Amino acid sequence: MQLYSQKNIYYGWIIVGVVFLSTVASAIQLNPTIGVFVTPITAEFGWSRSELAGAVTIGTIFGGILAILTGRIVDKFGPRWVLFSGFLILGSLLIGLGNIQNLFHFYIITVISRMVLQGVINITCQTIVTKWFIRLRGRAVAIATVGERVGNGIVPFLTQIIIITQGWRTASWVIGIMAWTITLGPTALWLRRSPQDMNLLPDGDSKPAQIKSKFEYSLSDAFKTKSFYLLGAAFSVASFIDTGINFSLNPYLIDQSLSEKNSVTVIAIWAFSGIAGSLIAGILAEHFKNQIIVLCCYIGLAMGILLLISVNSLPSGVAFGVTHGAFFGAAVLMQHVILAQYFGTNSIATIRGAIAPWQMAGNAFGPLAASIVFDATGSYIAIFRTYLALLVLIIIAISLSSPPSKN
Repeated sequence: MQLYSQKNIYYGWIIVGVVFLSTVASAIQLNPTIGVFVTPITAEFGWSRSELAGAVTIGTIFGGILAILTGRIVDKFGPRWVLFSGFLILGSLLIGLGNIQNLFHFYIITVISRMVLQGVINITCQTIVTKWFIRLRGRAVAIATVGERVGNGIVPFLTQIIIITQGWRTASWVIGIMAWTITLGPTALWLRRSPQDMNLLPDGDSKPAQIKSKFEYSLSDAFKTKSFYLLGAAFSVASFIDTGINFSLNPYLIDQSLSEKNSVTVIAIWAFSGIAGSLIAGILAEHFKNQIIVLCCYIGLAMGILLLISVNSLPSGVAFGVTHGAFFGAAVLMQHVILAQYFGTNSIATIRGAIAPWQMAGNAFGPLAASIVFDATGSYIAIFRTYLALLVLIIIAISLSSPPSKN
């Protein structure tokens, strides 16, 4: 085989760079950014937080269904035009959001945006890099997915500044154009399906690496394993918790007497702490049992929620942001890594697509449940305590999910 890595940099690292930019751009429709729009939109139109969260819920549910098809398409045809089309549509919709005049307009744009994000963009970004790396998979996936943490740190902060100075409509236009600018060129020019398509080997090696996992699992093979269901259930419940917190974080911090500036500062610290968490977890994943690392992540997230409940000032907000942000970044990364380790990469997008409807259901109802609790009680504390109880169940499920083996 003639290896691109012998001539220049291994092409897998170019793939990592493209996915990094894509995950940065995906932050325009992630819950921390949506949360920044909640206060000005509800103030202008008089809508409840539950009404806004309902659009996110519906779009995310349909995105989970769409992910089943997207996963199969990416495994068969590659990610290039799938991701390009996703960002072309998403940027257009964010620009359109700045022109809405009623709740119907908001629902149409938000539902389709969430479908595209969860059902096309996220499922594609989550699976591309794992095909290009085996030995260095942990750090490669960490670098690629760190883009989401960077986006969650920069985009809500930038959006809040534009909202304060120019209004939320201008902010929506700006972030839509930003997504186009940093994704359309790289995805069209440089994305490829797998190293084999370019006569390369994973990691840029000159000979096949000796790896611990001897088996590649098809979707039907994965269905026969206990770990598929345990991990799928754990990650679905985790999505319910994560999206509820992410969607509610900015309004909650403001409710806790933090200024708008201090609130987005905490969110930025939370997001950038996730960079360190992701990178550390990625390195550890190459040397230690992935199951143990995942367990530590969710124990750390429980600690973070305890700190969130006690936030009442900028210093306590920073303590939450550093702790929860680091473990959140690590947990998101490890979901990608452990599934590839357990089931291989040949059908990883299809397997992720099979889990996606359940994970997206959790993703969908997280913001809605948090908003309903807030509208009913005037506080998020009850739902945060519920998250702590659910994390105990997640930890139990992960403890029982050992690497599968074929007989």
